[in-house]
Amino acid sequence: MQVLPWPPAGWWRKTVSENDSVLRVEDLRVHFQGKKLVKAVDGVSLEIKRGEVISVVGESGSGKTTLGRTLVGLTRPTSGRILLDGKEIRIRDRKSLKGLWRRAQMIFQDPYSTFNPLCSVYDAIAIPVRKFDIADSDAEVRRIVEESLEKVGLNPAEMRGKYPNQLSGGQRQRASIARALVISPEIIIADEPVSMLDVSIRAGILDVLKNLNEKFGVTIIFITHDLAVADYISDSIAVMYRGKVVELAPSDALIEAPMHPYTELLLRSAPRLKGVRRWSETQDLMLKEVPSEFPGCAFYPRCPISREGCTFTEPDLADVGRSHLAACFVRQDEAKKTGNR
Repeated sequence: MQVLPWPPAGWWRKTVSENDSVLRVEDLRVHFQGKKLVKAVDGVSLEIKRGEVISVVGESGSGKTTLGRTLVGLTRPTSGRILLDGKEIRIRDRKSLKGLWRRAQMIFQDPYSTFNPLCSVYDAIAIPVRKFDIADSDAEVRRIVEESLEKVGLNPAEMRGKYPNQLSGGQRQRASIARALVISPEIIIADEPVSMLDVSIRAGILDVLKNLNEKFGVTIIFITHDLAVADYISDSIAVMYRGKVVELAPSDALIEAPMHPYTELLLRSAPRLKGVRRWSETQDLMLKEVPSEFPGCAFYPRCPISREGCTFTEPDLADVGRSHLAACFVRQDEAKKTGNR
């Protein structure tokens, strides 16, 4: 039995290698069959660099949470591949799935339902340590749990013996991060981890995640509907709409000069007190009518720059210059004309 070192080697600096992908998704699809077919994730391909923070952004129903759950094996994909360090993860194979969970952990949106109310917080955090045989004694388990609590800003002495209902929402979410962190994963998928918390404590949780990334090199996939939060924490941002990634770019570039009309709409709809993007009541668009069997761009009914050709086929994610990939025929043609590609 091997006790893994914590922190990992290289913890003192953040490194993101352009040529070193830790997780790759190829044409991932997750469809649910009910009264009608729901394409929650519909052909997503992403490459996650080791040590980066990438945010997946989109409105409710865009498929971002389903994507996150699929990446950690909690939802089975309909088709496509998930590769960890180039090796395919077979969700239906228990050994392969356990190997994935050893290296990738998830933080859920609701800190109130994250923990078993009948289990103390301390014992809940210790469960993964024992599950993955990381420690060979109770004393070693205790040390690892206490270090994990300290990493997220919680006092181990105060947490010992406490149950989830005795913690505040912020403390509970920090404990949830500590539980994900306790087995020293390489990847953390955070699904809306601050959306149910008071505004006054959101920044503290975001700083915990940034610290884990910058000091300990943990790769983070951050799922959110808030572009401002994504801009604060991310190296890059992937924007999802109706199960597809419609724009992918470095966070600064995407916020300053979005290339897909859906991203522009998200930015214009965000409440701002001042500035050129301040909120107005004129953001709603009249929807264009489309036939039931519509083969064109999914965003066409809401798009202010659409043209007739957008109704025939769906655009692929392609280079539009300025370090951007965007699934938009109009912007792709503009990039060709200006030579930005």
